[in-house]
Amino acid sequence: MPTIHQKLISQSRDRSFLIRSSMIIGIISILIGILLPQIVLKENQIVERLKVSCPWIKTESVSIIMSSLNSKKIEQVINYRNEKGFDAASITMMAREGLYSTASMLGIPQYSLKPETQKLIEDYVTIMSDSDKKDSALFIKLKTAAETKNQKRFTAEFYADILISRGNNKESLRFYRIELKNYPQSDHSRNGIMRTLLSLEKTSELKELFSRKEYRNSMNNQTFEAVASSLGKWASLTIRNVSFLFKNISFVWLSVTAFTALIWFCIIISLGRAGKHSLTRISLYGFGFIAGFASTFVVLGLVFWQENGLQFKLNGEIMNDSLYVICGIGLREELIKLLFFSPFLFILLKRRCPMEALATAACIGLGFACSENLLYFGPGSEADVFPRFLTANFFHASLTGIAGLSLFYFGLWPRTRWEGFIGAFILVVIAHGAYDALVGLVPQLAKPLGIFSIIIFALTSNYYLNSAKEVREGSSSAISPLGIFVIGSSTLIGVTWILACYLNPIREVITTIGHSTLSLGAMAFIFINQFRNE
Repeated sequence: MPTIHQKLISQSRDRSFLIRSSMIIGIISILIGILLPQIVLKENQIVERLKVSCPWIKTESVSIIMSSLNSKKIEQVINYRNEKGFDAASITMMAREGLYSTASMLGIPQYSLKPETQKLIEDYVTIMSDSDKKDSALFIKLKTAAETKNQKRFTAEFYADILISRGNNKESLRFYRIELKNYPQSDHSRNGIMRTLLSLEKTSELKELFSRKEYRNSMNNQTFEAVASSLGKWASLTIRNVSFLFKNISFVWLSVTAFTALIWFCIIISLGRAGKHSLTRISLYGFGFIAGFASTFVVLGLVFWQENGLQFKLNGEIMNDSLYVICGIGLREELIKLLFFSPFLFILLKRRCPMEALATAACIGLGFACSENLLYFGPGSEADVFPRFLTANFFHASLTGIAGLSLFYFGLWPRTRWEGFIGAFILVVIAHGAYDALVGLVPQLAKPLGIFSIIIFALTSNYYLNSAKEVREGSSSAISPLGIFVIGSSTLIGVTWILACYLNPIREVITTIGHSTLSLGAMAFIFINQFRNE
């Protein structure tokens, strides 16, 4: 009786089994994608959270509230709830972000604040919304209260906020300091002090306060980026952003990203003959993936330096943006990935196995793509980036694999292969930049020429797969790479479809993931053509 492993080997080469399996996966995915939004409605989730967050709201009033208020604003408001409920600090943040009226209709200030604090916040909101009346009675009242020796909490920082909105940065600094002196827990005042010092170009004081942990932690991301860029603190800026992004990533997106990376990793190692000398090769490929994952953080630091230090960034001009996607995005990412591949050459050159070099470099590219996917998944951005699952992983793997294999050959025969390495690296950088431009980063090119991004993806994939076929050593893989690809890509498309249907109306789904699906389809044709005999 055949073992499970033997069955897998056999079925991975059984065309009818692969076709049936992919069709079943597709049908199940389509059905789940259609039914899931009907079963798990986001609005129902918000209603349940609203009942928990605001227990004073009567059940019969919930439907009226949901119909009269913006559901996104309701969700934003209830996100401010902490373990103790809604406190004064969180409600003031709502006021600053234009959510106070929504909070009031939900009864949050009324049930959480003392009447005098509630009145103070209401006066602040009124003044900020009516900037034309600069000398209104409420403004004079707030100014008088802020200048009082024993002013109430939030009074001085509210007044400072208003002064900033009116361009009086120097005077606002004094009142932020007054608030902080009387109420050391005011992180908003620390943030305001740093923002104001930056606008006043008081670099020495800014640098001194930036060295203090309490000031660094109090700054929001926008202020932190501006201050760190001004002071040239690129490492601090990178660490801060990476920490923030990974803290806010959801378990769902982490799981989906890991699952996607696993599928492509299995495909790559199946081409890299992990079955022979499996321990050594899996170690190489696994550490390559980890190195690629880590390389993203260095790239992120370069992004901040390029865009804030050199002011080299996208600005909507076709010439500038075209140059940026190639010399900015393409060059920095491919260069850093290759630098992280370089330490592996000490082992790879000794083993003199091109197949291992190609697979290791590809795994570095895959690790980079996996980390980049997580970094793209900021709160609320998921619907815009999940199509990356279908193409970004293998595109990065192919680019780094091509450049890494060329560097490996250069290391073996430096006198005869240096031109080939330089040429391959330039082509990889251009292909990367051109692809990014055509998928949307340069709209002037993407609209008329977007279809050519599929061609770039297909050509790059074909080059990589052809290289993989040429450098493979030994007998065919136990489990067919084609079988892994068919089942893996079918599952990947299915998961992406389900996510798309959950995040967007079904009518928008096809256009949302259509481009990536076509790209993957082109790759599938190439993959099947290359490995159909296995």
